[in-house]
Amino acid sequence: MCDKRTYRRTESLRLTPLNRLASLKLKVAGVAEHPVVLPVFQLMSWGLVDCSCLASEETADELMQLVWQPDQRAALDYLLGSIPGGATAFQRKLLHMPPRAAAWALLGVFDMRLRSEPYKPYS
Repeated sequence: MCDKRTYRRTESLRLTPLNRLASLKLKVAGVAEHPVVLPVFQLMSWGLVDCSCLASEETADELMQLVWQPDQRAALDYLLGSIPGGATAFQRKLLHMPPRAAAWALLGVFDMRLRSEPYKPYS
């Protein structure tokens, strides 16, 4: 069970632009938000269904490690660390995508990150 400080930190991460956008995409898709998992990671997990966008089969396993990482700030920083064109431009693109496409785009970024930098600070 997590302590109150960890819970508050995770709740504050829900207010980041990427998580608010992911929350919106989940709502549009008709998916109820999980109270413990950050919306961006839930959207990515939801997007794994019928996803042929991954270069590595291990990406799904790595995503589960990322989802349950105690330090969710580090997990988010890892995901957003090397997005071509920057995180803000990427988020603008996601805003105009349907939910499944947004999930796949996030999975593609994560997959690319795993291949380019195998060291994972969240593991």
